[in-house]
Amino acid sequence: MKLMDDSITFRQKNLVIKSLRYMERHKKINQYCDESEKGWTELSFDEANTLIRILDKMPWQ
Repeated sequence: MKLMDDSITFRQKNLVIKSLRYMERHKKINQYCDESEKGWTELSFDEANTLIRILDKMPWQ
């Protein structure tokens, strides 16, 4: 199966790419929470902000 089929519009391709980035970010945040034995809601603002900045700089962007 070809992911980027000709029938898929540019807008749909962007949506797929954004969804994949979101899923990858979600996995990394879960991994961080598991390693630090915290839940998402237990992260401090500074911790969450720093984590998001790091994830935004990762190569899948």
